[in-house]
Amino acid sequence: MKDWLVGKIGFARLAWAGAVGLTLTLAMLALGACASSWPWDRAGAPTATPTPAPAGETPTPTVPPASPTPAGTTIITLTIWTTPYFAPGEASEGARLLAAQSKAFQESYPDVRLDWVIKPAAGPGNLRDFLLSAREVAPAILPDLAVVDARDLGVLHNANLVQPMQDLLPENVLNDLFPFARSLAVEFGQPYALPMAADIEHAVYDQRRLDAPPLTWTDVLSDSIVYAFPAGGEDGLVNDTFLLQYFALGGRLKDEESKLTVDETVLAQVFSFYASGAVAGLFPPAMLEAHTADDAVLLCLNGSAALCNVRSQTYLKNRNEWKDLAFATIPTWNGTIATVARSQAFVLVASDPARHEAVRRFLDWFSAPERNAPWTRAAGHLPTRISSLDLWGAQDAYAAFVRWQLSSAFSVPADPDSLRLYQAIQQALREVWEQAISPQDAAHRVVSAVAPQQ
Repeated sequence: MKDWLVGKIGFARLAWAGAVGLTLTLAMLALGACASSWPWDRAGAPTATPTPAPAGETPTPTVPPASPTPAGTTIITLTIWTTPYFAPGEASEGARLLAAQSKAFQESYPDVRLDWVIKPAAGPGNLRDFLLSAREVAPAILPDLAVVDARDLGVLHNANLVQPMQDLLPENVLNDLFPFARSLAVEFGQPYALPMAADIEHAVYDQRRLDAPPLTWTDVLSDSIVYAFPAGGEDGLVNDTFLLQYFALGGRLKDEESKLTVDETVLAQVFSFYASGAVAGLFPPAMLEAHTADDAVLLCLNGSAALCNVRSQTYLKNRNEWKDLAFATIPTWNGTIATVARSQAFVLVASDPARHEAVRRFLDWFSAPERNAPWTRAAGHLPTRISSLDLWGAQDAYAAFVRWQLSSAFSVPADPDSLRLYQAIQQALREVWEQAISPQDAAHRVVSAVAPQQ
């Protein structure tokens, strides 16, 4: 049954051995860069002998120009580090469309070539950790642009890896972003990222068992609706489901100075929902083993629950087969619409202003709604630009629904302090579920555990 599930992208950390291997790989690449062994130097001129891709990396050849480059033209090769999330190729409809768009871009700009370098999204050698390690031991191999998990922006910014993009992102583009994406873009006082696609969590309900979906926690509890959502945590960290409930009640994770903050009263309210549902038997025991929303939706598909959480990417992939499951917003304490968006964003790594004009043209091209809208649809992701979602078509009821959701979405950081908080919440959640501790005591324990870092 799980063949349809999308792959999980968790909060990955390098093991000690993996970190050593990555450092050695980068050191060898640095030596190669000093010897001018890359297929293109930083000015864009071809060199004699291409270098093989680093171990563990899946290379994608530079998409060649579709037409001859005029004689005497100075060619700039933009190196883009990305993950399979946003990569040209033949593996999927979205990858094929991106490859076609890359070819069309080079037809329009024959003086710019694109070198897509695919790196893992998680595990040893993942893109974020490769960036951080390369900055320390092999800065010459750093790319011009990178496609990163937006949760990592704080870590990359604090490492001075990303460059401000105020001259590359016009105000009309920033104003066209959904609120959560605009907040991500300008989180550090000026634009440092361009979110390009997102996935959210929402609910689905079995229309054979429910006439209408519940809007509030009271509806779930009073109507005795069996509700399944991920409660097992991902890699020991609390699920987005808990965090969106916290946000819906007005809770914050960062204060005005971007320091970690936790509202103990709000935290206790969310714990109380988990406790009440568990005591009433409305949350299937299997939920503690559900680590993602995709695990939870299985409980709707096998008839164990009437209401389940699901990722938008999974719903888009299966919506035509799930005839009995209708989409719905996630019930919250008072019916406030809230969700968590996980997004991917372009960040500028190149500090050389001479390369920024080529970067600007690239970003203008690939973020334009007429190209972003068909790509997000083909790839099964949601647009971060309002005008891109407009092009999905007014006849699509799901597009109208996700507009509502994206307008109320929150993003979550993945800096060390936040990760420590998510871990403390997940540990307390299990004890609340098992009635080993009260919601109030659980909230107090969490706040106390992270207080020294606040």
